[in-house]
Amino acid sequence: MASMDALSESAEMMVKNINELASNGERVRTSDLSTKTELKPATVTEMIQRLGDIGLVDYEPYHGVHLTKQGQHVADVIEHRFNILQRFLVEILDVNKTEAAEVACRMEHVLTRDVEHKLTTFLGVDPKKESELFCHKISIDDETDPNYLPLTNFQEGKEGKIRIVFLNDELNEILSEKGLTPGDNILLKKATDERFDIETKKGIVSIDKQMASKIIIQNQ
Repeated sequence: MASMDALSESAEMMVKNINELASNGERVRTSDLSTKTELKPATVTEMIQRLGDIGLVDYEPYHGVHLTKQGQHVADVIEHRFNILQRFLVEILDVNKTEAAEVACRMEHVLTRDVEHKLTTFLGVDPKKESELFCHKISIDDETDPNYLPLTNFQEGKEGKIRIVFLNDELNEILSEKGLTPGDNILLKKATDERFDIETKKGIVSIDKQMASKIIIQNQ
């Protein structure tokens, strides 16, 4: 099977479209793919045959196509990349969801494994506690102690230095008064599902999970 890095954007998009059109394990008609992709039927057939040559689809003329196990793996990885990109754009950068979907659809094809892992960690997703998609299918290198991560993914009792704060000027000013600005050293005293107690040079500060997710910490 070809690696994800070896697949072209058009090949990945065809796999994605087949996956989206498939239902109950039924084969997808090339005519439906032609309509969805706005490509000529002959072009669709040629692309499917190439995907068949590298083991991603099973194609039978006049009987349609379906993804092989390897093809489904590729579709799952593409879907995961889209989801984490869209979440980052919407939740962190405050991009409109419709625009975020369009941008994520373009970016998902150029996302490297390293950046994919960092985004997954940044969004507070623990690969070890997720489905096999994170643990095995994506083949993420296990980086148990990354250099930079959101406060929501920081461990109790650890010290770190604030590097980035994704908040507006008003909230940044409030945090500054509490000793939570880029360059400040902190100690995470306690973390729960809702609250994070942090020791700063100005004392103990308690913030909620949403705010904590927008503070990026560098491990010490």
